[in-house]
Amino acid sequence: MQNLILYQKLYDFLLYLYPVIGRYPKHEKFTLQTQTKNCIIDMQRCIVKANKSSTKKNQLYEADVLLEELKMLVRLANDLHYINQHTYGVICEKITEIGALLGGLIKFVQGK
Repeated sequence: MQNLILYQKLYDFLLYLYPVIGRYPKHEKFTLQTQTKNCIIDMQRCIVKANKSSTKKNQLYEADVLLEELKMLVRLANDLHYINQHTYGVICEKITEIGALLGGLIKFVQGK
């Protein structure tokens, strides 16, 4: 059940992030914007695969790697001043929550 909560949190985060990254400069449309969206969607794909698979660990590790990539992309957007400090703080809080859920799920799967 926790993985479904994680999936929903990722979806809600994507809904929050869409208008934020839509304000990036036009020249970032096919680079930073697309990479950020794809990163979250790929994380969701990993969670779905883990939910459907008997061997969940590999998919969850892949989602964890994507989470680190997402952190880097958001930090880059902040450093380039595409997002303001308040929005960056909110995004970081959401990423931390997602990371905690993912980490808990990984620990649960490792314990089996």
